[in-house]
Amino acid sequence: MISLTPTDVSVWLALAHGFLSFFSPCVLPLIPGFIGIVLGGQRRAQRLIGFFLGFSIVFSLLGGLSSFIGGFLAKYSGILEKIIGIGIIIFGIMYIAEFQLFKGTKANVWKFKNAGLVGGFVLGGAIGFVWIPCSSPILASILLIASQQSVAKGIWLLFIYSLGISVPFLTIGAGISKALTMGFGKPSWERWIKYIGGAFMIVLGLLIILGKMKV
Repeated sequence: MISLTPTDVSVWLALAHGFLSFFSPCVLPLIPGFIGIVLGGQRRAQRLIGFFLGFSIVFSLLGGLSSFIGGFLAKYSGILEKIIGIGIIIFGIMYIAEFQLFKGTKANVWKFKNAGLVGGFVLGGAIGFVWIPCSSPILASILLIASQQSVAKGIWLLFIYSLGISVPFLTIGAGISKALTMGFGKPSWERWIKYIGGAFMIVLGLLIILGKMKV
């Protein structure tokens, strides 16, 4: 049964990973431009719905794929749990070191400024792929957690992860981005986001290795 309850630790971890991805230093400066495309121009309501669907589906499919692969390794769950814990610790260190797993991609998203539902859907998928290289250690960490779940639960977890990104993105994103990037050069908040986010992932990995947290 898939549910969002206070005891469903993996769901809240997915939401936390989404928020952490939203605050990635290399993502925030891009947000005002993206919001201008999503919420500007004509047919905004249609484009907004399409964007949310496209953006969410990209990550949901990744979650389903991760769970599908993890299903083949279910009989090694004891060993796999330790590997996942070690992997999350490594990704936490990589996040602090600003190491990206994937090469950044460039997408010409401006052509979707006046798009409708279908264009918004493609736009959401395109922005999702743009987001992947920047948040890759965080994304890899939640995918490891999803690999321990059923395919349906993996899809659900990555949908929640996408909510953790898209809700602040579409509500307070522009204001936060401008406030944090205006006139500060390379602001000190970037270091704190890295340290806090990386420490969160490292502690999470240690708890999983020690058997103190089941995901």
